[in-house]
Amino acid sequence: MQSAQKDYILAPRASGEVSWMETLLLTLLSLGLGYWFSPEDPLLVSEPFPWMILAPLLLGIRYGFVQGLASAALLIAALFAFRVAGWEAYDPVPAAFVVGVLLCTMLVGEFRDIWERRLERLSLANDYRQLRLDEFTRAHHILRISHDRLEQRIAGNDQSLRSSLLSLREQLRALPREGDALAALAETVLSLLAQYGSLRIAGLYRVHDNVRVDERPLAVLGDMAELDGNDLLVRLCLERGELVSVRSDLLDRGESRSHSALQVCVPLVDTEDRILAVLAVQQMPFFMFHERSFSLLAILAGHIADLLMSDPQALQLPDIDAQHYSQLLKRSLLDARDHGLPACLFSFELTDEAHGEELQRLLEGSQRGLDVQLRVRNGHGNRLVLVLLPLTSADGSQGYLRRLRMLVAERFGPTLELEALGVRTHHYQLEAGNEREALRRFLFNECALNDQQVAV
Repeated sequence: MQSAQKDYILAPRASGEVSWMETLLLTLLSLGLGYWFSPEDPLLVSEPFPWMILAPLLLGIRYGFVQGLASAALLIAALFAFRVAGWEAYDPVPAAFVVGVLLCTMLVGEFRDIWERRLERLSLANDYRQLRLDEFTRAHHILRISHDRLEQRIAGNDQSLRSSLLSLREQLRALPREGDALAALAETVLSLLAQYGSLRIAGLYRVHDNVRVDERPLAVLGDMAELDGNDLLVRLCLERGELVSVRSDLLDRGESRSHSALQVCVPLVDTEDRILAVLAVQQMPFFMFHERSFSLLAILAGHIADLLMSDPQALQLPDIDAQHYSQLLKRSLLDARDHGLPACLFSFELTDEAHGEELQRLLEGSQRGLDVQLRVRNGHGNRLVLVLLPLTSADGSQGYLRRLRMLVAERFGPTLELEALGVRTHHYQLEAGNEREALRRFLFNECALNDQQVAV
């Protein structure tokens, strides 16, 4: 705080009394020195240079216009006093001396005051920037500490979102077919949601017929209070079938309790718009209270609902079947429509049976970690490989197609393209605004499939 950048003053400051005392003393001292050097002309008017003007100039530079003008006025008053006293040197009034002293003093004092005002504004601006810098520094250190803690937390957790969902699927496959999957895995589901939402106090409640919530929780986290089925957030969540929350400004002002006892309500909705349960969040960190965290919770809850509502026979299959593929396709469509997460769908129709088997193996080998494939026979009797690329934009889909063409060139030679090998490529981009009917037309008309092979 004592840095040189904050020293915006022309001279050390003095109080009003001290400044006037210095003005009087310095003016009298200059008169005394003038009398000592020239008793006949104490104001040194007859000298080649009016040295007496230095006193008001110094006072004007140090204290400003008023003190400088006061010193000049004292010198002029002394001149007239010497004239009245009969001093011959001042019998003719030296008009140039009078005007010059007053004019120079006023100019110097005025410019000094202007610069002082400018420096004061600079000082205020510097103080404000210093205050904001201090706030930013404190916020930076807090953010750095939070980031370090988050790194430690993530480093100690070797489970990704994908592996968490796969682990939940394996637990679901191990359950008896006639068992209650939601009740059996409620603790696991709540722990998974709490992990990615940093929830502190929350509960998972079963929903009947999309309209009624059980008061008894399936699983709770922390000291969860009893849930009111008529709570505003719960009612809105069931009516809309989507995540709802109180506004962040109400939460910041502490007024959210007047509207709801909850902060967030997340429905577990599958692709058929069936609400299995709701996650009622009573307390979560404020830094997690933003749109990205809510979108992550909504997407995760939807995938969990899809898993819980899966056909038990399909779950027992070691490979991805048509029902599982249809479920993931509908989930990708909903993610694109509701959350703006793009996906891409390719249809490769193999019309040449001579290369069909080898091309199908090539397509299987090109599958990425999150890609999903379905192999069927379409209405034309040809092999058809449907490839779903989740979380893939239009540019990413073109990159996948280029990589596939490179693999074909390596396998069959650089002169042969997919079209030359009898491959018809159909492409559909799942983006925000796409309707389910458009996807059905693509599958049933362009790809020649039917509703027994893929359901959307």
